[in-house]
Amino acid sequence: MLHGRASGFGHEYYLAEQYMRQHATSILNRIEASAVLGTIGLALFFTIGTKGLWIGNLPNIVELASIIGIVAIGQALLMISGEFDLSVGSVFAFAAVVFVSLMDLGLGTLVAFVGAMLLSCGVGLINGLLTLRFKVSSMIVTLGAMFVYRGLVYVLTSGVELSMPPDARVSILVKLLGGKPLGISSVVFLLGGTMIVFVLVLSMTRYGNHVFAVGADAWSARSCGVSPAKTKMIAFIICSALAGLAGIVVACKELTVYSTTGKEVELETIVAAVIGGCSLSGGVGSIWGTVLGAFIISSLKGGLLMMGAPSYWYVSFVGMILILFMVLSRLIRGLYGTTD
Repeated sequence: MLHGRASGFGHEYYLAEQYMRQHATSILNRIEASAVLGTIGLALFFTIGTKGLWIGNLPNIVELASIIGIVAIGQALLMISGEFDLSVGSVFAFAAVVFVSLMDLGLGTLVAFVGAMLLSCGVGLINGLLTLRFKVSSMIVTLGAMFVYRGLVYVLTSGVELSMPPDARVSILVKLLGGKPLGISSVVFLLGGTMIVFVLVLSMTRYGNHVFAVGADAWSARSCGVSPAKTKMIAFIICSALAGLAGIVVACKELTVYSTTGKEVELETIVAAVIGGCSLSGGVGSIWGTVLGAFIISSLKGGLLMMGAPSYWYVSFVGMILILFMVLSRLIRGLYGTTD
């Protein structure tokens, strides 16, 4: 680590050092290894346990995983920077409700989409300001935001469903976001594009290096000219924006928004990120590993139902899976003699 006042060369050296350290961590510690092994293990387990029904339901599982995965990518980015967001499920629902409500007011689908996305970004901005400017824990800030925006969802929906106007259902934007081009749900393509973008951002851009550096050691990053506040603020905004985008996509797909839309998404995205290799202390993480984590969570939900397990078992199994993957990850990293 470089300390003290950093020159331009020292700044770039520090960033390069941070990137190489993270890259080496990915190789030597195999931060995605538990997610890969878990994906294979669950696929075999549910294929055998459901006598092949799980394989037949794979398109639906992938679609569900894509919805969770888009939000989880933002959560992973924020966790790598050293923070996390408990409000993503509420933002998910709030953006969807605002999107439909604006169309109910007679606004076009494009205007409604832009308005909902701007509000989602605004939520991230407020979360970031409260966390970074006033030095309040992101857990407390986003926990409060979770209740605030969930409450607004109940108010706007009156506690029941909110349906998309008939004329909006045939719009190009709604069909594009909620349709199935080439027979594959558009959300799967959206996840693929989002994953590629953020894998490249973290591995090939200065901002990606800043995210890892700030999450690993904010003081050293600041001493080398990196602004932890700016880096984290961008991550907060991206996290909320992706949550809002996923909520809008679901509204376009289902044409209806419920007061319970997006519930448990915050739990699922954090678990997906942790399964995928993200550290709760920051500085370590993987985007594609997080997407695998989202697939594991979705497989668990669908597989349990197909095996006849009551739906209320799901949350308990998520907790068990999280503990199992944390232990598995530690064991794998222990083989290389390294820890987080």
